[in-house]
Amino acid sequence: MTLIADTNSLTRELAEKLRLRKAELLALLQQAAGANIAGDNPPEVLDFKDVAAEETRAVVDEAAYTHASDELAQVVMALRRVDDGTYGFCEDCGEAIDERRLRALPATPFCTACQTIHERPGTPRR
Repeated sequence: MTLIADTNSLTRELAEKLRLRKAELLALLQQAAGANIAGDNPPEVLDFKDVAAEETRAVVDEAAYTHASDELAQVVMALRRVDDGTYGFCEDCGEAIDERRLRALPATPFCTACQTIHERPGTPRR
């Protein structure tokens, strides 16, 4: 098990991935905002199936945009941790986060053990 404990080439590599993901998410959210503005005057829909399909698509899109917004917040926080030198350390216990976890989830603020605690039912979310 490899742990990351200081700023090194892995931190720089993951920081670059975080920056790229941030740019992707910002572009997605800006595109969604533009689509919402352009879609203010939808065509008249007469068929109930079309209405249902449009409503379903709107719900799915809203969920996707909410997820993208939440992920963007996580990425921004991870980049702040890179800047302040705390990236790679669990925000709860302070232990180094396993490299495999960071490679899989570069924006994660928690080690596996602390993440498990956060996912338990009844555990308050941050």
